[in-house]
Amino acid sequence: MESFREDVAFLELKKRTFEINSYSDPINEANTRLKIIDVIIFDVLLWKKSSVDVEKYCRAEGYADYVFYINKKPVLVLEAKKSGATFALPVRKFENRPYLFGILASESKSAAAALQQAIGYAATLGARYVAISNGLQWFFTVTFVPDQDLDQRLVYVFESFDAICSRFSKFCNCFSEAGLMLNAVCSELNDNLKQPAPAKPSSRIHGYPAPASRNIFQNELSYILDYVWQVMSQDEGTIQFVEHCYVSPDTHGDVMSLVRNLLEKRKKEDEILRSVEVCTIDKLPHKMAHLPSERPFVVLGEIGRGKSSFLKYLRFVAAKESLSNYIQIELNFLDRPDNAIDIPLFIYEEIYRQLHENYEINIYDNNFVRGVLNLEIKNLTNTLEGKYYEEDDRLYKEFELKKIQEWVSDKHTYLAKVFHHLKRGRLKSIALFLDNLDRRHTDLQETAFLKASAMARDWASMVFICLRPETFYRSQQAGVMDTIAPITFTVGQPDISLVLKRRFAYAKAIAEGSQFESTPSFRAVPGREICLDLPRVAKIFESCEFAARKKYGIIPVLEAVSNGNIRQLLELARRIISSGHLDTKKIIGKIEESGSYAIPDFEGIKTLLFGDYMHFDAEKSQFINLFDIRHADPSEHFVRLSVLSYLSKIPIDADYYLGYIDESTIYDYLSSLGYSRSVSEYTIRYLAEKNCIRYFMMNGEKTRYDNRVRITPLGRFHLFSLIHTFQYLDAIIIDTPILDAISWDIFSDSDIIKRLLRTEKFLFYLDSKSIYIQDPVLNSEWKEIIETAKKNIKEIRDRI
Repeated sequence: MESFREDVAFLELKKRTFEINSYSDPINEANTRLKIIDVIIFDVLLWKKSSVDVEKYCRAEGYADYVFYINKKPVLVLEAKKSGATFALPVRKFENRPYLFGILASESKSAAAALQQAIGYAATLGARYVAISNGLQWFFTVTFVPDQDLDQRLVYVFESFDAICSRFSKFCNCFSEAGLMLNAVCSELNDNLKQPAPAKPSSRIHGYPAPASRNIFQNELSYILDYVWQVMSQDEGTIQFVEHCYVSPDTHGDVMSLVRNLLEKRKKEDEILRSVEVCTIDKLPHKMAHLPSERPFVVLGEIGRGKSSFLKYLRFVAAKESLSNYIQIELNFLDRPDNAIDIPLFIYEEIYRQLHENYEINIYDNNFVRGVLNLEIKNLTNTLEGKYYEEDDRLYKEFELKKIQEWVSDKHTYLAKVFHHLKRGRLKSIALFLDNLDRRHTDLQETAFLKASAMARDWASMVFICLRPETFYRSQQAGVMDTIAPITFTVGQPDISLVLKRRFAYAKAIAEGSQFESTPSFRAVPGREICLDLPRVAKIFESCEFAARKKYGIIPVLEAVSNGNIRQLLELARRIISSGHLDTKKIIGKIEESGSYAIPDFEGIKTLLFGDYMHFDAEKSQFINLFDIRHADPSEHFVRLSVLSYLSKIPIDADYYLGYIDESTIYDYLSSLGYSRSVSEYTIRYLAEKNCIRYFMMNGEKTRYDNRVRITPLGRFHLFSLIHTFQYLDAIIIDTPILDAISWDIFSDSDIIKRLLRTEKFLFYLDSKSIYIQDPVLNSEWKEIIETAKKNIKEIRDRI
């Protein structure tokens, strides 16, 4: 096979457009084959003539027009008809998906007859695929699908030459040697049209999902717990919060030393600049040219990993002394600017605002401007225009004002002069912190990075900038950042239990009345019957602090479910402590009785399972239903489990790019188990949306450039912990369509014995469907899952 390139083939097809369309008038079958079909097969798709037979004898069936071979085995039979033999309605435009043969047959009897004829040839020869064409219209399908009538067969339709051009990639998958060798559309055409799954048991519950009920005591304490947590969150940008709550990963010690050294080095270089005579706006001091160019300091890390906290800790604690002589400008890109083109203006306006508000420096004040541009203004008298106007004081002042406005309007260069002026006049160095860029799109990040590099170089300033690792490395490979060579540092994972411990201790201090500078005093909200029982709230936070320190109870669950995202971790912690499912009255009683209480994992799991509701709802829960199905197909009960199990076995090493594999590998795996393309696509998309798997991301979005995927800690938690937990299995019963005639007692939520019996029945049902698991490894794992779940239920029954 010649090396086949889809883009080259497409260009060849476009070259033949006029030639092929010129045969739109009816021509006989022989000419159709010679002048249209042969051109597309051999000149566009590059089939070798040695790989194609014509008029192949098929015993009693007759003679097949074209038979295509790969490795000497027939793979495709193509039946040709004369041009003008229309297979589909001429006004019909088909989408880029397969259609039912029965629908096509009802619209065109000639298409049905031709396909049936070709299927007979293909069945005789043992070819997997079959097609028909009149030159301008092409139909493609599989020869045989088990347990499926012909009317239910799925067919790809290219109804015109324009359709071939607009969906050329799919056309190549169907008819090129490369596409047939890869069976590129096999799983799509094997997608049987199945009956939808029956209604879920939850459909019988009135008002599903019902809100969780709370007693007055729970309501009071839950409100105050949540309020204290929210007050603490408002303190996150303050010095005292960073001092009390920030947890520096063990790997950051050397980085902090490096940053302090860089800051001290910058100050020493600024001292050299202070000794240089004032420079004009178009020429920096000669000595500055001999100093090393400043480079931005890039802080890398996924969203929620603590880059912003790292910068605050750096400023307020670790490098506080080194930064004491710095003017510090914080540029927060969280929601501004809207477009990359607006970045310079946003930066200039923020610098002006912060210098004015934080340092009482108005860079556009008349006296300040004239001080910054003093040398330029003095030198005006020596210019040609200056000499011309110097005799007329009024004209000279107008000329001078016009020149000053020109210099100030070049904001980047003017700020370079401003900062040099501040270094000389106020003995200050400059540090700029560009935060939250990692949440913005790639173009904005790259533009901001290039601007940061110019700021570091031209303003002789320390510039810190936060980016996502994928953005930085991809942009480097694309050549956007490859010439700048910044200093880079990746934020490490802190001790999660210590993060929670310090947060709970901080919240406890607030509840006990310890007054931090920014913390408002507590008072009852007017009009609400809420008892602000702060001492009891403080005891709960103290108990949580104890559990976090010891890694008891819910703490390991939070670590797993948060997927390493500290922001998500803290939000989950807030949900649990303020949930209506948490029995705060029992917790207070336990604390008063024994002095401490650790929220057990099953109570935390229950909170994350149900949220603010009495029933499990997959749309609102932190967890997914592993056994949900969309069609009346028992094998679908295990498709999500199959994907997670498969991905969990991918080693995290360099060869697999930290556990990522191409999603096409998963499609191939699921196809080998008998799952259709549509079921596979829906499953992968759903697992990604629910954060059980993740794509190699750019700015929080999957890109068209990269389809690599891997399992997340949340996915692993489902697979290795949640799946055999009684609470989880009991909760998802009402969300799982059942294909057998089983009676479910879905209204016995308060009776633990009935719930145990119901869950055992559910396990028996799932186990009876495990015969549809086609992966022998997963089948073995399923047996272990069932045994572990049964053991968990027995332990609960024994305790009762």
